[in-house]
Amino acid sequence: MPRTMSATEYQELGKKYYKQKEYQKAVDAFTEGIESMSIPSVSILNNRAASFEKLENFKLAVKDGRDMIKIDKKDVRGYLRTGNILQKMDKLDAAIGIYKYGIKNVSVADENFKLLQGIHDKLTRQLSPPKAIDPFVILPIELVEMIISYLTFRNMVTCLRVSKQWNRFLISRTPLWINLDLSYAKRQVSAKFVRNCIRRSQYKMKSAIVQRFTNQDVLRSLATTCKTLESLEFLSGSIAGDSLCEITMCATQLKKLTLTSNISLSLDAVTQILRHRPSLTHAEFHSIVTTGVRADWRVDLPNLQKLTLGCGQESSSPFSALLSLPALFPRAPNLLDLSLSHWRLHPNLLEEHDFTPLTSLTSLTLTRFTLSAFPRLPSSLTTLHLSSDNATIFTPLAPLAARNDQNALDSHLPHLLSLSLTHIAGLGPTLLSNLLLHHGTTDSAVDLSAATKLHTLSLAHAGILEKADLFALLHNPRLSALRALDLTAAPVDDEFVDTLALTQPALASLDLSKTRITGVAVKELLKRLGRQLKWLGLDQCTGISSDDVVELARGMGVEVRRRMMEPKGGKGRAVGRYFG
Repeated sequence: MPRTMSATEYQELGKKYYKQKEYQKAVDAFTEGIESMSIPSVSILNNRAASFEKLENFKLAVKDGRDMIKIDKKDVRGYLRTGNILQKMDKLDAAIGIYKYGIKNVSVADENFKLLQGIHDKLTRQLSPPKAIDPFVILPIELVEMIISYLTFRNMVTCLRVSKQWNRFLISRTPLWINLDLSYAKRQVSAKFVRNCIRRSQYKMKSAIVQRFTNQDVLRSLATTCKTLESLEFLSGSIAGDSLCEITMCATQLKKLTLTSNISLSLDAVTQILRHRPSLTHAEFHSIVTTGVRADWRVDLPNLQKLTLGCGQESSSPFSALLSLPALFPRAPNLLDLSLSHWRLHPNLLEEHDFTPLTSLTSLTLTRFTLSAFPRLPSSLTTLHLSSDNATIFTPLAPLAARNDQNALDSHLPHLLSLSLTHIAGLGPTLLSNLLLHHGTTDSAVDLSAATKLHTLSLAHAGILEKADLFALLHNPRLSALRALDLTAAPVDDEFVDTLALTQPALASLDLSKTRITGVAVKELLKRLGRQLKWLGLDQCTGISSDDVVELARGMGVEVRRRMMEPKGGKGRAVGRYFG
């Protein structure tokens, strides 16, 4: 009997019979439609398989399901239909195989992919012993993504080798690759690996930490193709200054650039980078090589908020005049954080000691610095850190001492929260007191109550003239809420305990290393300060003769660091002995 209907019409007729629960007639109609087609469609095979399933003819239903998969491996319906029928036939292992094959071939973007994954995971949990379950199988995809996001980049790369399923999943998740971190690298990183990471991010990489990788072509490609790149940090590598300049110029959206002490760069290259990339908000150069040529700042840097300039020539720290700081400051009016290390301030260039033009500055760090006079500071500072390895002396002899005290007085810091003056000798009581004063609206008024209270104070290896000066300093109202105090090598003895406990009741961290305090005084201090004290430094405290105080502190929940220096081999060689 010749057919008078098309395949589509037979399919619609079969659907009508199916709705009327006349499943055999539905099968017959779908069969007519299939036979009229040179290649059956997945849709009509799915309809007939459903009808066979209702008739409990599972063998023919599975055959139609497998035919659906053969016709289109990317269509999720074949896997769902076949797996479901196999489950009804109690062929669970075969069903898992079908679902797994589907997960491999169906696009993650398919709206029913999560349904396929979920059925596979649920069935796997039923058949597998708990200890053998793959977490990717147990957990929903959203939760897996959340967990993976907490892993370090190194651990995530390690997970690529767990299984093919993990590898496919991780490679397909673009957000996991937008932050490249090679800080873990123990050997040279291949160019192929970095190229793969860039491709997996779909060229949307936002940050890169580079270590043991020197392929300039790949770095240039990274900066050029990843238009969203905002942060570059170089931890090691032999990259020339010209190449670094070119790479930064290619990264048009770059906001943060960090070159650690392992990356040397000329002062001229530093100025070129800042001139060509004025969009930078964060720039750190920790190993600058000087040639005696002064920095030439030719462009305004209104976006720059954090700047670190470290000299790499430790043995011969050059004068900071080479930095042309007075010329830089007007160019970077919004600078919030400035850090300078291994430089010398010229004693005869008073403008080099003046940081007051930086009216927005909140943090100033001068480390391993040679200071001949106390700098003048902006009132906006909340953090001040001055340190030197050569016991920089603010001489007590006039007129320099008078200038130091006046500079401190002119640099009133009403917002200061953290103060660190370490390895600096000759810190007189007048200078410190002036530094902590808060000036009122009138020329002569001093209002300490309106000033913020310091949270952190470090006077490690700082030359306090007399013990009485230190005691008086701790009575300053601005120091009544200290959370951290470092008095390493200060004139502290047992008499100090009462004053410290009385004036500093909120201390959580206290360093009394290299002081004359005894174990008895430490026990009293622990008793008086209570359980808010969390850390205590007792290095080279020769007055402490036993470890009882360490055990007592531990019992109170206090972490103790105690290192005693002892001669070794009779040659006076010092080694550390650690307690706690």
